[in-house]
Amino acid sequence: MGKDLHPSILPFIERALTFHGKVKSFELLKDPEFYIYHIERGNGLRDLYVVLSDDYYFGDYAKITIHPILKNGGFILIARPEATNHNDNDIDLKLGIGKIGKLLGALNKDDYWKYEPPIADQQNKAL
Repeated sequence: MGKDLHPSILPFIERALTFHGKVKSFELLKDPEFYIYHIERGNGLRDLYVVLSDDYYFGDYAKITIHPILKNGGFILIARPEATNHNDNDIDLKLGIGKIGKLLGALNKDDYWKYEPPIADQQNKAL
C-alpha cells in the first residue's frame, strides 16, 4: 500500500463521497506514506477510516501491513482499477476490503466490514 496512484483517482473518490447519501463529511488526512480518509457518516452510523491501497495484487502481506489507524476496523480501498484479489473482508479485524463500488455500498451499513455486493455485481466481475 502507498501513494502510487494515478492523479485522477483521488478526485474520483472524493466526488463519489461528496454525493453519497450517508456521508456527512470526509477529510483526507496527512500521512507521509498513505492516502487515508476519515469519513463521518450520518444517521447514527459510526465514523470510518479508509486507507487506499495502490497494490496491483492485494494479498495477505498487504493486509498484515495495513496502517495502524485501522487497528479498530475500517476499509481498505483497492484504488487501482486493474488490481486483483480483493474480494474478501476480514470479519475478525472489522475490515472491509474492496474497490469503490463495494465501499459505496458498505457506507450504508453500520457493520460495513460484513458488506458484500449483490450477487449480480460479483457475477459481472467474473466476465
